[in-house]
Amino acid sequence: MPFVALSDSSSSVSPKQLMIICASNAVTYFDFLIYLFMTDIISSTFFPANDDPILAKMQVLSLFIAGYLTRPIGAMLLGRYADVKGRRPALIISMSCIAVTALITASLPTYAQVGILSPILFFIARLIQGMAFGAHTPLGWVYIAEHVNKRNLATYLSFVTASFMLGELGSNLLFEVITSTHTRDQLIESGWRIPFVWAAMFSFVVLLLLQTLNETPIFTNQPNKQPFVLKLSELSPYLKRFNAIFLAMIITFIIASLTMVIALLLPELISMKFSIDESMLTFSNNLSLLFLMIGCVFYGLIADKSGTGKTMMIGAAALMIQALAFFYHLEHGGGSFILFMYAILGFCAGIMSLGSVILVQLFPTEVRVTAVSLTYNLMYALVGITLPFGLGYATNLVSFSPALYITFVSIVTFIIGLYIYRLPKFKNLDESIKL
Repeated sequence: MPFVALSDSSSSVSPKQLMIICASNAVTYFDFLIYLFMTDIISSTFFPANDDPILAKMQVLSLFIAGYLTRPIGAMLLGRYADVKGRRPALIISMSCIAVTALITASLPTYAQVGILSPILFFIARLIQGMAFGAHTPLGWVYIAEHVNKRNLATYLSFVTASFMLGELGSNLLFEVITSTHTRDQLIESGWRIPFVWAAMFSFVVLLLLQTLNETPIFTNQPNKQPFVLKLSELSPYLKRFNAIFLAMIITFIIASLTMVIALLLPELISMKFSIDESMLTFSNNLSLLFLMIGCVFYGLIADKSGTGKTMMIGAAALMIQALAFFYHLEHGGGSFILFMYAILGFCAGIMSLGSVILVQLFPTEVRVTAVSLTYNLMYALVGITLPFGLGYATNLVSFSPALYITFVSIVTFIIGLYIYRLPKFKNLDESIKL
């Protein structure tokens, strides 16, 4: 299975193109994560009153999970559309759906107004949003990769990956502002609509910006245009790229695990076993997101200078050491230096940005977005659905469980880095590399 050359020319991406793609990814993550942060409020707004808080939370978590379940469907449909019609129109369709679903959600009637129809409408909007979100992340990576000078591939893609964390940081901050300026009753009555209104506005602004983008030169210069539906005989060569599919799954496992644990789950996992002030923990988490963005770009710069494989190995070792040190500090230091330790942990997790550098080179142009999107979202859905429950249960038994899980992910990352490092021609992206 070869790594695929992205381009034979030294084309480059403009700062405007990079900023628009980063903005689109930040906004989509902002939109997608609002549901998670508004779980309790949505439960009271769209479902009948329930005396069991656990059951109420499970009701809304099912809606959050629904978004993950439909992501592979959207990845397949929008990914194929991007490979047939172009990356630009697929980006526009994806963002259009995200903008419209955010606006619709902000306008939905509550359970008190229309009864059971309310959660049904909410569920439909969530499914559509999940489908639209499915291909958006890989589309951003592929769009930049098919423009950029290959010597700077890791640097540019690291900015795109960092923008995901910007979206999450934005959703964190907006939620904190809303909850500090509104009572719970005000949020249930109408305040819950505010983040969805903001999400819709941001999405429509980005949608206008996406209209100004040009198609990628690699897609434009394809010699043969292809039908939307491939015959089985035409699809077979791509399905037989078992090494590429497996490697894409492992890379996605790394990205999804680090994103879920360090960026999303860690504050709640820490509070389960350690007595840390809630406001300090929230601030520490936001600080770690900022340092995670810095870490993404840092590792991207280093990878372009020293090689992707070597950088992954060094970064994986640093992440493993810091994860163990972080939880050792919580256990024995009482969290007195949690700001510093959390920030460094976030920085080390920036190693995940190098995953996109590998993903965009695993499949040829004619199926690149479809293949990357589908493998990425299938594995992300698996991790996103199982990890919160599995790691939460494990942490309840052993307080060090998050550190052990991050250690396992670091070992996997190190192995992938070693694998890439031992490919002597990986740095020369103009050549086809046999694995």
